[in-house]
Amino acid sequence: MGRRPDRNRDRAMTSEALSTTELLQVALDAAGMGSWELYLSTGAIHRTLRHDQMFGYEEMQPFWDLEMTIDHIVEEDQPLVRRAFSEAMVDGSIDVEARVRRSAGGETRWVHLSGRTFYIDGTAMRIVGLIADVTHRRAVEERLRLAQKIEALGQLTGGVAHDFNNLLQVISGGLQVVARQSDPQRRERIFASMRQAVDRGASLCRQLLAFSRRQSLKPEAVNLKRLIGEMGELLNRGLRSDVQIQTAFADELWPAEVDPGELELVILNLAFNARDAMPNGGRIEVSARNCPALADHDLDGDFVRLDIADSGVGMSPDILVHAFEPFFTTKEVGSGSGLGLAHAHGFAKASGGVVRIASTPGRGTLVSLFLPRTLKMPTVGPHLMSPASDHAASAGQVLVVEDDDEVAALTVEMINQLGYDTTRVASAEAALGALADRRSVDIVFSDIMMPGRMNGVELAQEIRRRRPDMPVLLTSGYAEGVRRNAAAQQIKIIPKPYRIDELRDALAAVRQDARESVREH
Repeated sequence: MGRRPDRNRDRAMTSEALSTTELLQVALDAAGMGSWELYLSTGAIHRTLRHDQMFGYEEMQPFWDLEMTIDHIVEEDQPLVRRAFSEAMVDGSIDVEARVRRSAGGETRWVHLSGRTFYIDGTAMRIVGLIADVTHRRAVEERLRLAQKIEALGQLTGGVAHDFNNLLQVISGGLQVVARQSDPQRRERIFASMRQAVDRGASLCRQLLAFSRRQSLKPEAVNLKRLIGEMGELLNRGLRSDVQIQTAFADELWPAEVDPGELELVILNLAFNARDAMPNGGRIEVSARNCPALADHDLDGDFVRLDIADSGVGMSPDILVHAFEPFFTTKEVGSGSGLGLAHAHGFAKASGGVVRIASTPGRGTLVSLFLPRTLKMPTVGPHLMSPASDHAASAGQVLVVEDDDEVAALTVEMINQLGYDTTRVASAEAALGALADRRSVDIVFSDIMMPGRMNGVELAQEIRRRRPDMPVLLTSGYAEGVRRNAAAQQIKIIPKPYRIDELRDALAAVRQDARESVREH
């Protein structure tokens, strides 16, 4: 009988016959990955066939270098990849994901580039790495994120509905009560509560827009001690009697360059979060100090540190890691939107700083905002003009373009109180008709979103074409959606809801701009 073949021995002999390079190639092919080696002195890249195939080529290309890799990267991702390769020469490794546009058919795929830098006498000579197509993994992750967002949307909807229903109740109840109230002082208190409800509603909308990155910031030099001091009454109204607030500010505190309105909203949200973390009462400490010459992976330069600390229940480590995630909240559904800390994170980052959080169960939470220092001097604040000077300085005829009858009625009343006469129309076409009749009009004040063929921006463009000297002011509840287009054409927008003094200033500003434009021409 012949000897039975020893398959195990044959496999061993075969494996021994394969070189390490061949085994590596078998492993890479099985994993669907390609390898590459970048020579930093020339920029040339030696690579495998699978590498070129991921960029859309069926056969190995005769030459490849780093610039060819960058050229295949989607334009928006090119700075990220360039930075990753540049940092790899210092950090010793590269790990980056980006979109590539394949040569065959222009299909866009996600690739993951990872590798290690090799040095000779301290000089980076080459980077050796792998490339993998991670399009499927990214799609799965995106579907998972979408599922999480849909689940979180219920939390957000409940929180926003709860907050807005409370605000509507204040306004609705106030309107019913004020009609039956003859005492001027009590009527004023009711009006004050209704104004506060409107402000809170506007703040919630600003929060949502800031989170969705559709709310632009208007940074300026801010004195934190003064700003927080002026917020004292507002903070005390929002806190329970068993919650005490204390403040401490360093001597010669630097000004910070931030949007003061957004910072106020962040402070309010953090204070209310702290209040809710202290169901049995406690203490909130707000403090600020200078932090010169910071240098870490998040910060570089001079910053002002604003701390908000509470003596509440604190957070466990597994909750703390989710603290800045949108919609995440430990409150019951309907008790809050879950946007507070996410908004603080987005605000700090957009302002050029960071936010950090530390918390211990049973010992409270500390939220620290690092805000960029500015050498500019803070402004004291706007000086409000008296009603008499409003009337004297601002008299004129305003053409109000608003399709909603209730909004139009209140808008006309506000403008009349500022000393203007008004004519109201309900569409852009009607506005152009009124101007064509040579009706006396000193300024056009129009909503942006209206029924018909023409919106407010298009109306402003047409008015400018027909009557270049006519001032136009636009308004919208979602001004960020058209701000870029309007700004490119130097069309002014005042976002809803606006105060009567903000409307007065905006009307005066566009009239002044129009007068200066006429003088220049």
